Amino acid sequence: STMISQQSESPVNLKYLGIFLLTSQQICMPLMARYTRAREESESFFTTVNVLVMEIMKLCACTFLIVREHRDPLRFVQDVKAAIWDDPVETAKVCFPAIIYTLQNNLYYIALTHLDATTFCILYQLKIFSTALLMRIILNRRLSSYQWLALALLVVGAADVQWSSSNYEGPAHSNDLYGLAAVATMCFTSAIAGVYLERVLKGSNVSVWMQNIRISLIGLPVSLFSMAYYEWSDIQRDRMFRGWDFWVILLTATNSLGGLLIAMVIKYADNILKAYAQSGAIVGAVVGSWLIFGLVPSFLFMIGAVLVMISIVIYSSYPHRAPEDEQPLPVKG
Repeated sequence: STMISQQSESPVNLKYLGIFLLTSQQICMPLMARYTRAREESESFFTTVNVLVMEIMKLCACTFLIVREHRDPLRFVQDVKAAIWDDPVETAKVCFPAIIYTLQNNLYYIALTHLDATTFCILYQLKIFSTALLMRIILNRRLSSYQWLALALLVVGAADVQWSSSNYEGPAHSNDLYGLAAVATMCFTSAIAGVYLERVLKGSNVSVWMQNIRISLIGLPVSLFSMAYYEWSDIQRDRMFRGWDFWVILLTATNSLGGLLIAMVIKYADNILKAYAQSGAIVGAVVGSWLIFGLVPSFLFMIGAVLVMISIVIYSSYPHRAPEDEQPLPVKG
């Protein structure tokens, strides 16, 4: 009986551990990115180099997890060959999201170069709005009336946050329009990637870790090309790891392992807990921006933040449920 209770409690412990770690990661990531990007341009790290190192770290982490699970490096090599080389159609399917994720990782640092951490955290929640609309249009996914209300609150809250934060004066090299354009592109590409994964990769029987290896192996050459195309001359002049210190290393590790945390949360936690995690991350970003950067949010800013948090919880708590006459009949026997 003791063994049974331990087995039943294990997923529960993993669920809350995953939520705690994901919330902590979502709080720390924008704060560290903002802190490390709010430097003179000559002392700031190269974003393309950072994205390349992130892909390498994620590839190593997924490899370690699979080898540890099978306890046989040779079987790991055989599985990678079977999943990537022997199944070119499935491998080709992940090329598009791999390029999207590489683009998003670069846009993440661009956005946090020009926006404060709290504004970014709140505006980036608009990905819920863009994803919901694309799923409604492309996948014919229905939304409940509560979810439509939540999307309206989300838009109003985000607009309020942006309007009230437009008076904030950031570093000399920051530009609000660049930051907003980066966030808008991230929200749009996040929606496209989400709909694509839902429609194209839903039937795949490959594990999450192997899927991440696929994406990393495709993302690595894309990252190398981006680094060589955009920043090669600066890298030759200032060296590859310009501006890297403890905080940049910690930022890179936290960001690269964030996808694995999300996979863990998806496996063990429900949507409502994830919604509370996102809301908690916004609160943490507000407190962190106040303590680290001295940014005191205005009253209108706080109203917008609260509206966004309420919308996230409502959207996740009241999904569309088909009427009983549309439910499939149970099969007897």
